Amino acid sequence: MSSPSAGRPLPTTRRQIEILVVESNPADTDLTEIAFRKAGLTSGFRSVSDGEDALAYVHKTGKYASVATPDLIFLDLSLPKVSGLDVLKAIKSTPHLMHIPIVVASGSEDPEHIRAVYALNGNCFMRKPSDLTQFLRFIEMCYEFWGSIVTLSPPPR
Repeated sequence: MSSPSAGRPLPTTRRQIEILVVESNPADTDLTEIAFRKAGLTSGFRSVSDGEDALAYVHKTGKYASVATPDLIFLDLSLPKVSGLDVLKAIKSTPHLMHIPIVVASGSEDPEHIRAVYALNGNCFMRKPSDLTQFLRFIEMCYEFWGSIVTLSPPPR
């Protein structure tokens, strides 16, 4: 008996999606952008460097009034002004935003942080690889998953 997907290739074309990266380290943000571009994202990469800007971005306030709603958020937990967990909690408890998948990418493997992310309805917790090659592969796999395999939820009406 063959598997249900036998004979069907996995999608190779990744959708161009709006990705918001919330990361306080500019070098990590730059590396993440390079990795997404290498993986095939040609537009739609946005970033903010603190939790306060992340919330302003998703709520489209101030200088973010005309931005597109992200299809996916990559969130670091160690953020200035408003913590990553507080950003996650705010987004996942807001009806018109809770559909946005949030990937928490952290350098920490603290079990309390991992439990907190899932308790707040984070979509996944991933430890950031420290090796550059692994990091590039990590981003490529994430983009392949969220950009071609998953059917993302449309925003509520």
